Amino acid sequence: MNELTQEQIKAVYRSAIDPNARDSEGMDWWEAVGAEIRAVISAPTAKEASMVIAWWHHDWSTVADTPLKAAQRIRSSARKSGLYDAKT
Repeated sequence: MNELTQEQIKAVYRSAIDPNARDSEGMDWWEAVGAEIRAVISAPTAKEASMVIAWWHHDWSTVADTPLKAAQRIRSSARKSGLYDAKT
């Protein structure tokens, strides 16, 4: 996987998780998100990718979502952007 730029990370996150995420969240927040996006994308499977973000459980449960669904959306968004090519 090529190194993702901050703008690519923001695009993937906004596409897959929260379209309202703002640049004003701050650099530290976006760097943490970037580390997780990279880990999700580089995980061998979507199930393993979901384990990276499972700690967001409270957030998932409040919107009837799951870490696996979110991981799949992140990977799909990255794939559609040409940033990732695995099929799982």
